[in-house]
Amino acid sequence: MQNELEQLVDLPEGKLVFTNEQIQFLLDNIGNLNPHIRDNLVYTLFARGFSENAFKQKQIQVIIDSFIQNRGLFRQINQPENDAVFLRTFSALLGALILESDNDKPILTDSERQLLFDWSIRYLKEEKDFRGYVTNKGWAHSVAHGSDFLGATLSHHDFKPKNVSAIFEVITSIFQNLKNPFVDDEEQRIAFAFFQGVHFQKIASADFNSFVDDFDKQIYQQLLHDDRANWYCLSSWFRLLQNWYFYFSTTKEVQDNLLSKITAYNEKMGFTL
Repeated sequence: MQNELEQLVDLPEGKLVFTNEQIQFLLDNIGNLNPHIRDNLVYTLFARGFSENAFKQKQIQVIIDSFIQNRGLFRQINQPENDAVFLRTFSALLGALILESDNDKPILTDSERQLLFDWSIRYLKEEKDFRGYVTNKGWAHSVAHGSDFLGATLSHHDFKPKNVSAIFEVITSIFQNLKNPFVDDEEQRIAFAFFQGVHFQKIASADFNSFVDDFDKQIYQQLLHDDRANWYCLSSWFRLLQNWYFYFSTTKEVQDNLLSKITAYNEKMGFTL
């Protein structure tokens, strides 16, 4: 089967056709510990299959049903750090692909769509394994992949947030669970998801500014407790602010608020002349 998939990857755009057996192999190997199979074959073919409309309608439904029924997104999420993280994080990427495809042309029922919206917000609140690149096993990258899933929700035309504070709790939860510094550009992916939320008017600019104001104060208050993790949080928060500053280049009221926080950080850290 691997050889068959290698041949599929090499096909030019518009030539992809999948057998049902190949679809099942992809589903069974979302979290394969071999990074070549997981990244270069399984994820790549899922991405191309959706973007090139290469899946038959029944195959799409099999993928959706498997995603929902198997709940790989939450597999062993409360257990100590283990290899199930690869299944969770690549399930998050698959969730993003499904929502992005559904945003272009409906493939989900209303209840399925709402469930994926809810899961995309819930996942990063529960995930605690923040490893990026794992030696011999490749990318776990839970925060980045989860942010992509969240971004697919926040950019979906059918997403109507009932409680914006629940979305901001994603950032709060990530920082509460942060024990080591991010080293694989996770902040950039988090920032872009929330930029999508504001850009597509799922989050009001005023609500975003209010969150930035409140969370910025909270970050500095945590420094009163002499804990190294709190300094990691400050560093990651600063990177979030920097990314947002450039993303919001055409939204003056947001960018000005971000600049004030960045300037205050530099002053507090002594990076002024």
